[in-house]
Amino acid sequence: MAEAAVNFAIETLGPLLVEKIKLWGGVRKEVQSIKTEMESLRSFLKDADARAAVEELEGGGEESVRTWVKQLRDEAYRIEDVIDEYTLMVAKLPHGRGLVGVLRRISRFIKKLKLRRGVATEIQDIKSALADIKRRGESYRFRSIDEPSSSGTRNVIPHDSRVRSFFVEDDEVVGIESIKDKLIDLMVNGRSERSVVAVVGEGGLGKTTLAGKIFNNEGLKTHFSCRAWVTVGKEYNKHDLLRTILKEFHRVTNEPAPVEIHDMEEMELITALRDHLKDKSYMVVFDDVWKIDFWGDVEHALLDNKKCSRIIVTTRHMNVAKYCKSSSSVHVHELETLPPNEARKLFCRKVLGPSSGGCCPSELKELSQDILAKCGGLPLAIVAVGGLLSSKNRVVSEWKKLFDRLGSILGSDPHLKDCNRVLSEGYYALPHHLKSCLLSFGLFQESCKVNCARLIRLWIAEGFVQYSKRPTSEQVAEEYLNELIDRSLVQVSKRDISGRARICQVHDLMHQIIIRKTEELGFSRVMNGEDLSRSSKTRRITVQRSIDDGALESIKESKVRSVFLFNVDKLPDSFMNASIANFKLIKVLDLEDAPVDYLPEGVGNLFNLHYLSLRNTKVKIIPTSIGNLLSLETLNMKNTLVRELPVEIRNLKKLRYLMVYQYHYTSGSSITEEAAVAKVRGGFGSLTNLQKLSIIEADSQVLKELMKLRQLRMLSIRPQNGNGKDLCALITNLENLETLTVEMTSKEEMLDLQSLSSPPQYLQRLHLTGNMKKLPDWIFKLKNLIRLGLDLSGLTEEPIRVLQTLPNLLELRFTGAYNYELFHFEAGWFPKLQKLLLWEFKAVKSVIIEKGAMPDIRELWIGPCPLLMEIPIGIEHLKNLKLLVFAGMVKQVYYMTKDENWGKVTEHIPDVLVIFVKCGKWFYYRKDILSSLSPEYMEYVYLPYGSHTGSDCGGNATIDML
Repeated sequence: MAEAAVNFAIETLGPLLVEKIKLWGGVRKEVQSIKTEMESLRSFLKDADARAAVEELEGGGEESVRTWVKQLRDEAYRIEDVIDEYTLMVAKLPHGRGLVGVLRRISRFIKKLKLRRGVATEIQDIKSALADIKRRGESYRFRSIDEPSSSGTRNVIPHDSRVRSFFVEDDEVVGIESIKDKLIDLMVNGRSERSVVAVVGEGGLGKTTLAGKIFNNEGLKTHFSCRAWVTVGKEYNKHDLLRTILKEFHRVTNEPAPVEIHDMEEMELITALRDHLKDKSYMVVFDDVWKIDFWGDVEHALLDNKKCSRIIVTTRHMNVAKYCKSSSSVHVHELETLPPNEARKLFCRKVLGPSSGGCCPSELKELSQDILAKCGGLPLAIVAVGGLLSSKNRVVSEWKKLFDRLGSILGSDPHLKDCNRVLSEGYYALPHHLKSCLLSFGLFQESCKVNCARLIRLWIAEGFVQYSKRPTSEQVAEEYLNELIDRSLVQVSKRDISGRARICQVHDLMHQIIIRKTEELGFSRVMNGEDLSRSSKTRRITVQRSIDDGALESIKESKVRSVFLFNVDKLPDSFMNASIANFKLIKVLDLEDAPVDYLPEGVGNLFNLHYLSLRNTKVKIIPTSIGNLLSLETLNMKNTLVRELPVEIRNLKKLRYLMVYQYHYTSGSSITEEAAVAKVRGGFGSLTNLQKLSIIEADSQVLKELMKLRQLRMLSIRPQNGNGKDLCALITNLENLETLTVEMTSKEEMLDLQSLSSPPQYLQRLHLTGNMKKLPDWIFKLKNLIRLGLDLSGLTEEPIRVLQTLPNLLELRFTGAYNYELFHFEAGWFPKLQKLLLWEFKAVKSVIIEKGAMPDIRELWIGPCPLLMEIPIGIEHLKNLKLLVFAGMVKQVYYMTKDENWGKVTEHIPDVLVIFVKCGKWFYYRKDILSSLSPEYMEYVYLPYGSHTGSDCGGNATIDML
């Protein structure tokens, strides 16, 4: 982590020397000297960070290396502080015109001289400290980043031999029997060519255990003529790896290895392996592979002799499995956490013994569920915690004490040492830029599901992602997130229709490790009413539940760069003003979901602010001082009460993301979204770095301003009627556009897009709302379109028949756009469609789906369709359908369930729901509950909105919140 801080300092010093501050005299020279010194120290930091990790996980060394790394990190932070404080002071110096301006410029010059002298003093002090750190560092004999060790590998965390996982007893193995049988079947059946089975998953899932059970299977021992088990690890020497493979093949068959094996070069080792395997059916397991291009080091030695040879690779990194596909058939099995029942069975076996039958004493049942929730289905964690509990008395007080302290003892208790090591390995193996990204999950609460787009914007604002034009910084940040996902460190909770991660989280125990690291490194700290004296050097704070004036006072001298609020019910009146006054260097102010109803004028003094989120707050007015935030990149006002942006917004030349709108749903049987949008004033065209803009009112003048925003990738606007040609010219001009939403004030207002001849070629998502007689011809040229939403009126031509020709369409949202009485989906239509939503077709009486239509559909949403009383004909043909939803159709679907064919045609669909809005909230029925209700209750539920009494709005026991 020191490497990340030092890199950030070096990257900050570069612009400083070039353009940020015009340093005079010897100060510039001293800054250059510090930059050179830091670059020199950086070359040794990978080795130093690795040795510090060894000290932490293995003990010993009296923390000497860790102390050295911490001191270097502190000086890097200090450099950042000096630069930011100087920039802030210069920004505050007075300006003016005329005589007053002359006097102010003289005053400004004198003050700048004083500031420079102050900077010079600080820089001299930092230089002296770095020289001392470098001298002490020489005694540790750190290797340079490019210097190989004598063994050919770097000094990384000692590799766990994983012997215990290989020989784990059967009573500790739960939930892998069916997976093992499936993979054994792949090993013995199928193609004659060499093939690879990759078992992928996070540390502690049981990859080694599963592979060991397969390797030691008696049937496979006789099926293959020779076998080998090789533990690879993070770092290896290619020659040593090839020797180990050759020796293992001989050892398993009790044959002596070639005498000259230790003197063989790479070519000789490969030749010897190929000769040994040429007439054999072989199986080899490569356990714990980290290096992405590992396959390139062994593929030529493991020849494909067409004798059904099989290779198993266990890894945390999905890209290891993908790399194998370059020259071999690969089956990837992503190992998942244990389901609750299997986790409970393993836990009880470990705590209470194999004879427990998976039952826990009644007084401990609730607490055991809490402990298991913390383990998150991770077998290694369940076994470790279970082993610790087995040594304690079976009383609530002892178990509760362990539960409360689990995070703090994870790195110290002997029972949990292996679990801590396995989980920590993933963090220590990361490059410096990804370590910072992973640590940012410590800003969120445990088990928190984090919006990926929010995370990406935070990383950019924090400087974890360097500015990039092509690809964009956002695309680079998304690559970082995908790498963390591929390394099995971040779990995806939700993906969008194209497969991109939308919601993610980290495992609860990994979160505990991250929290420990963030506090140790001064990266961040959680403020929840506890002692904050240790927070003075932290860079980021998260406020949870509550905060008082005293807490703010205790850290006002800190150099906080980021402030986050979570689950805060009430803030002291002074919070906003105090935060702005105390945290002058702040980069990130995230007030999402906070009880905030105003933004003070003083926010304009936060010259270093890069990220401001007011999402889901009651803020109504954006102060004009917002125009002073010249570094601002993200301004998120989703679901606020802001309805007009000040003209000063045009000063924010670095702004990349601007969201300002509020959605709400109408109640009753209709499921309708309505958006309140914001007005903008002149000068908007100066925001040339904008990537995303949503949603603004656009008259002809605004449309002309938007023409200048050539970098836009997402645009949502509400144009005024009669601006069709200007609107078409704008869309044609935005050649980088990927997402476009054009919504008129109502569906009855004319939307004229016919004159658009050349749509953006990269457009993937399109949503149109308004009155349109005919779909524009250019829509059918959108070969990259994956998501289409049409909320239209006035169509005189049937649209679905032509829309089905879009080659890559994955999602179609279609709202009352044509007077259909029958939806008829013919064979071959929508070959790639995965999600179809048919909203508010009031005349529809029947739906027919031919066999071969929509073969890949996963979700189908229909309603409200008051005349649709029969089951969609052919619904049984949709074999991949996972979710069928009827919206605002409680009564209609109730009568469908009475049809004798209902069970037969819907039995293959895991979830069939009926959803509706009542008292402004979403509710749903599942099909099994729906069919059990009475006709009288159906008539009651289906009353129009407003017919229920106020006491009914609390819902009913049979109704679940959606």
